[in-house]
Amino acid sequence: MILDVSVLGCGNSLVGNDAVGLEVLETLRAHPPRFAGVSVRLVEAATGGLDIIEHLTGCDRAIVVDAILAGGLPGDVRVFDADRIPDPVEQAFSLHGIDLPHALAIGRALYPDRMAPVKVVGIEVGRPPEPTDRGLSPEVAAAVTAAAGAVHGLLEEWSREVVRDA
Repeated sequence: MILDVSVLGCGNSLVGNDAVGLEVLETLRAHPPRFAGVSVRLVEAATGGLDIIEHLTGCDRAIVVDAILAGGLPGDVRVFDADRIPDPVEQAFSLHGIDLPHALAIGRALYPDRMAPVKVVGIEVGRPPEPTDRGLSPEVAAAVTAAAGAVHGLLEEWSREVVRDA
């Protein structure tokens, strides 16, 4: 069995820390994740919103990498199940009119049998980015490697499950 996993790097490269998901995706492209029993598709989801639904259907599992506002320190990396966002402050913000939790809810309503289980690798940005922000802050930039490592960790865990169950 091969587990088909989509890894979505979300964000806007023109708006400061909102680009962090895309930066993590570039790090993953430079060091492609390869694990037994897991096929990984790296997807740039710069437009966000409802457009991510198409990337969360037709795969077995998905990882969304995005900027979050969770009340932590800028640069903190958190991994959580997208179905268990306990507090609205933890929702990934969106400059595209709809945030991740709402996009997932709509996707599940439209495609209940096709939506993949989603893990989120969130990088705390401390405050919503301003349209005039340019580049990642030093704290958020320093978290890119750790966030890529968190993605690798999830993929490695899933690989162990596939190999064990084979």
